[in-house]
Amino acid sequence: MTTPPTPEEIAELAPKIRADSEKLAQRKGWKLNPDTAIADSVIAGLARNKLMRGKRYCPCRLPSGNPDVDKLFICPCRDAENDIETEGHCHCFLYMK
Repeated sequence: MTTPPTPEEIAELAPKIRADSEKLAQRKGWKLNPDTAIADSVIAGLARNKLMRGKRYCPCRLPSGNPDVDKLFICPCRDAENDIETEGHCHCFLYMK
Protein backbone atom coordinates (compact mmCIF):
# COMPACT_ATOMS: atom_id res chain seq x y z
CA MET A 1 0.00 0.00 0.00
CA THR A 2 1.21 3.49 -0.74
CA THR A 3 0.93 6.71 1.19
CA PRO A 4 -2.67 7.94 1.33
CA PRO A 5 -3.40 10.59 -1.27
CA THR A 6 -3.89 14.19 -0.25
CA PRO A 7 -7.34 15.77 -0.29
CA GLU A 8 -6.15 17.84 -3.26
CA GLU A 9 -5.21 14.72 -5.23
CA ILE A 10 -8.60 13.17 -4.49
CA ALA A 11 -10.39 16.40 -5.46
CA GLU A 12 -8.46 16.51 -8.73
CA LEU A 13 -9.49 12.97 -9.74
CA ALA A 14 -13.07 13.07 -8.44
CA PRO A 15 -14.62 14.97 -11.40
CA LYS A 16 -13.34 12.36 -13.87
CA ILE A 17 -14.71 9.54 -11.74
CA ARG A 18 -18.04 11.37 -11.43
CA ALA A 19 -18.22 11.84 -15.21
CA ASP A 20 -17.35 8.19 -15.84
CA SER A 21 -19.90 7.08 -13.24
CA GLU A 22 -22.61 9.27 -14.78
CA LYS A 23 -21.92 7.80 -18.24
CA LEU A 24 -22.10 4.27 -16.89
CA ALA A 25 -25.29 5.00 -14.98
CA GLN A 26 -26.92 6.46 -18.08
CA ARG A 27 -25.88 3.47 -20.19
CA LYS A 28 -27.31 1.03 -17.60
CA GLY A 29 -30.53 2.97 -17.02
CA TRP A 30 -29.43 3.96 -13.51
CA LYS A 31 -28.76 7.34 -11.93
CA LEU A 32 -26.29 8.62 -9.38
CA ASN A 33 -27.59 9.18 -5.89
CA PRO A 34 -29.30 12.60 -5.87
CA ASP A 35 -28.02 13.12 -2.32
CA THR A 36 -24.80 14.83 -3.36
CA ALA A 37 -23.18 14.38 0.06
CA ILE A 38 -23.47 10.60 -0.30
CA ALA A 39 -22.47 10.55 -3.96
CA ASP A 40 -19.51 12.86 -3.33
CA SER A 41 -18.34 10.71 -0.42
CA VAL A 42 -18.44 7.50 -2.47
CA ILE A 43 -16.74 9.20 -5.42
CA ALA A 44 -13.99 10.49 -3.11
CA GLY A 45 -13.54 6.93 -1.83
CA LEU A 46 -13.28 5.63 -5.38
CA ALA A 47 -10.70 8.31 -6.17
CA ARG A 48 -8.72 7.44 -3.05
CA ASN A 49 -8.71 3.75 -3.96
CA LYS A 50 -7.71 4.51 -7.55
CA LEU A 51 -4.80 6.63 -6.35
CA MET A 52 -3.70 4.18 -3.64
CA ARG A 53 -4.44 0.83 -5.20
CA GLY A 54 -4.60 1.53 -8.94
CA LYS A 55 -8.25 0.48 -9.30
CA ARG A 56 -11.61 2.01 -8.46
CA TYR A 57 -12.44 -0.46 -5.71
CA CYS A 58 -15.75 0.12 -3.96
CA PRO A 59 -14.97 2.21 -0.89
CA CYS A 60 -17.45 0.23 1.18
CA ARG A 61 -15.41 -2.95 0.81
CA LEU A 62 -11.89 -3.65 2.03
CA PRO A 63 -9.60 -5.04 -0.68
CA SER A 64 -8.06 -8.33 0.41
CA GLY A 65 -4.86 -7.97 -1.58
CA ASN A 66 -5.82 -10.96 -3.74
CA PRO A 67 -6.31 -9.55 -7.27
CA ASP A 68 -8.68 -12.37 -8.28
CA VAL A 69 -11.00 -11.63 -5.36
CA ASP A 70 -10.60 -7.86 -5.39
CA LYS A 71 -11.51 -7.50 -9.07
CA LEU A 72 -15.06 -8.43 -8.07
CA PHE A 73 -15.27 -5.18 -6.14
CA ILE A 74 -14.16 -2.73 -8.82
CA CYS A 75 -16.97 -0.23 -9.10
CA PRO A 76 -19.61 -1.08 -10.11
CA CYS A 77 -19.00 -4.28 -8.19
CA ARG A 78 -20.31 -7.70 -9.12
CA ASP A 79 -23.33 -7.24 -6.84
CA ALA A 80 -24.36 -3.80 -8.07
CA GLU A 81 -26.71 -4.81 -10.85
CA ASN A 82 -28.64 -7.27 -8.67
CA ASP A 83 -28.69 -4.89 -5.69
CA ILE A 84 -30.01 -2.04 -7.82
CA GLU A 85 -32.70 -4.27 -9.30
CA THR A 86 -33.83 -5.75 -5.98
CA GLU A 87 -33.11 -2.94 -3.50
CA GLY A 88 -33.18 0.13 -5.74
CA HIS A 89 -29.53 1.02 -5.05
CA CYS A 90 -26.08 -0.51 -4.92
CA HIS A 91 -24.41 -1.35 -1.61
CA CYS A 92 -22.50 1.97 -1.55
CA PHE A 93 -25.61 4.00 -2.49
CA LEU A 94 -23.80 5.54 -5.48
CA TYR A 95 -25.99 4.01 -8.17
CA MET A 96 -29.77 3.98 -7.98
CA LYS A 97 -32.68 2.76 -10.06
